[in-house]
Amino acid sequence: MPIYYFHLIKLLIFLTLLIIIVPRAEIRRLAVYGIIFGSAYDVIGLTIGHWANLFRWTNFEPFGYNYLPLDSPIAWCAFYIIYFHLLPKQKPLLYVFPLSGIVMSMVYSRVLVNLGMFIEPYFILRLANFTFWFCLATWGYLKLHNYIEAKKELS
Repeated sequence: MPIYYFHLIKLLIFLTLLIIIVPRAEIRRLAVYGIIFGSAYDVIGLTIGHWANLFRWTNFEPFGYNYLPLDSPIAWCAFYIIYFHLLPKQKPLLYVFPLSGIVMSMVYSRVLVNLGMFIEPYFILRLANFTFWFCLATWGYLKLHNYIEAKKELS
């Protein structure tokens, strides 16, 4: 099987997990957060990585455009919808959740490198990226969610 099918398999796994774990109404509600903090950040990061020649996807053949694979932004959107759905409300767990996401993303990116799907940056750059990404996404989601809930209560 050609390696570029792994991109499609990866996407199908994330979308299947999304459908299994998150109720449909929650998917609709969390989709905008997934697009902002998953897809948009991924496209911006891949663009910067491509321009700086730091990291890039490889072997995506017909499943991409230029330097952007089609599966990556969609998979990160699905991941963040699941992430926000499972995000705990309690303070101690709220800090542990992004840390576990960072660790799992580091492991996940290493697996993609081993499969020949991704050329990775240096360890420190990758760690800094995932740390910033998860902290920004968690903080941004909580702020936006609280803002929207406050607006609903006023109306």
